[in-house]
Amino acid sequence: MSSTRIRVATSVVAASALILAGPLAGCSISRDEPNKPAAAESPEPTATESASTDPTQSPSASPSATASASSSASIAPSPEAALLTAAEMPQLNSTSAWTERRTGPVSGQPFGLCQKFDLLSIGALDAVERTFTHDTDTAGQQVADFPDAQNAVRASKVVEAWQRDCAKRIRGNDVRVRAVNDVPVTTGKGWWYLVSFESRDEGHFHSLGVALSGTRMTLIRMDHDGQDHNYPPGKDPMQLAVKAAAAKLG
Repeated sequence: MSSTRIRVATSVVAASALILAGPLAGCSISRDEPNKPAAAESPEPTATESASTDPTQSPSASPSATASASSSASIAPSPEAALLTAAEMPQLNSTSAWTERRTGPVSGQPFGLCQKFDLLSIGALDAVERTFTHDTDTAGQQVADFPDAQNAVRASKVVEAWQRDCAKRIRGNDVRVRAVNDVPVTTGKGWWYLVSFESRDEGHFHSLGVALSGTRMTLIRMDHDGQDHNYPPGKDPMQLAVKAAAAKLG
């Protein structure tokens, strides 16, 4: 064999060895020695290292716990808890203490002389009622919850509208429907009005009061026979009842 062929063969073998050695060396680096950050690069701090803790500060409540506490604090009492008791319902006079007669769901009948429909028919979700008696005198209260404050206000305006055309629907003589009077209350709104008429030569008085707060509304009525209904300013039993009821609406 000539020296020229030997040199060519030797060169081919050497080149082949270099070609094979290149990929093998690359595989060895990628498997056994993974890439590491340069020494000058500082690793990102972990959550534990970056969190600062002040032992003098108490940990803040979680959002869910705070929301739960806030929700619990804002829950209004049940409708039944907002009803006046017999002792809380203002008396017509010093000797006419009320006696509780019934407490339960409202009926489908209108509440009061001027009402056209019951509260459930004008948007209330739920309503309860308590009635009282003293001899021939009667009184009652309803507490109703509405879907939202806007519906509660709308329902109160409906009740007020019934007062405006009440006179023509009362059977009796000398029918008088007095104007709506505002009642100052701590929260929400309160008002009342008086209706008087004669039936069988006897005078009759009917008063209706309304208190409104948020999504809740209460109606109060009082009925009694007699020849007069005179009380000092601010001392009418219905005005006092509206104030007492408004305070319990929550």
